[in-house]
Amino acid sequence: MTAPALIRAGVPLPGGRLVEIARDAGLPVLFSANAFMRRDPSGEISSVRMADRAHFGGLDAALDSAGFVAAARYLGYPWSIEQYLNLVDSYDWSWYASMDHCVEPEIAGDKAGVMFRVAETVRMFSELRRAAADRGIGAPMPVLQGWTPAQYVWCAEKMPLFEWPDLIGVGSMCRRNLHGEVGVFAVIDALDKILPAHTRFHLFGVKGKSLEHLGQHPRIASIDSMGWDFAARKDHPTGRNMELRGQYMLNWVERNRAAAAGAQVAHTPSLLPVEAETVDERTGAWLDLVTSNEICGPDARWHAMHDIGQHDFLEDGDEDEERCGMGMA
Repeated sequence: MTAPALIRAGVPLPGGRLVEIARDAGLPVLFSANAFMRRDPSGEISSVRMADRAHFGGLDAALDSAGFVAAARYLGYPWSIEQYLNLVDSYDWSWYASMDHCVEPEIAGDKAGVMFRVAETVRMFSELRRAAADRGIGAPMPVLQGWTPAQYVWCAEKMPLFEWPDLIGVGSMCRRNLHGEVGVFAVIDALDKILPAHTRFHLFGVKGKSLEHLGQHPRIASIDSMGWDFAARKDHPTGRNMELRGQYMLNWVERNRAAAAGAQVAHTPSLLPVEAETVDERTGAWLDLVTSNEICGPDARWHAMHDIGQHDFLEDGDEDEERCGMGMA
């Protein structure tokens, strides 16, 4: 029997009473890099708040690169690789995620947008791993991106890995249904067919209700969610304090642990293989330049639009997007 998936509670603050409650209860948690970034009056990142080892007190904590927040709020990562690694180096994280580039429809928009963001996810893994090695820091956890199963397979096939680690992240999960052509099961089934048996998945932001279906899946090592804090805000629009929020966090973990360990709803995996996403030859050439780290994703997409000569290659307004500074985070 597969051990139930580990439940990580998302913690929105870098310290304080919520961290103490999680620490004292022995909860595994996930922090967002965004919570540790300090900004100047203009909103620019001025410094990175380091994790307080004494305050954490041996907390089982993992670190998310906050790719969705970066894309949705800042149109790209406002912190550099070096700033992120400063944070990584400040604590003994259970793992830290690569700086991936999410592809939710409100972020990527169309297939071209998805594919160049997936390619940039691959490139950024190479960049971050190299920078980490230069500082004597262990490699980041690879994160696979895509919207369709075929796009996740494409991402996996492009990842510059000689050997797959025991744990990888699967991004852009939180807005999905379980079933359907782009459902959670479809993605997991596709990756299950191509990845080595020892590699298991962390699912970012998967819905808690899914654990009756996913809690004992042999591929799923862990999940995380901030759902408990959303519920606290919904139930208590005003008057919330840290003790109340902490109780919501503890109750959420308890419920989801029970769901993961309880009777599971059966799922029959598809037996059909999933081929990697196909793209036209000229677009594929630009994507290969990104995944081989010869050009960044935003620049490649801009050049591809003009090279291919299709004005509808990008969504309206994308031509004004920042390129490789803020970029396509």
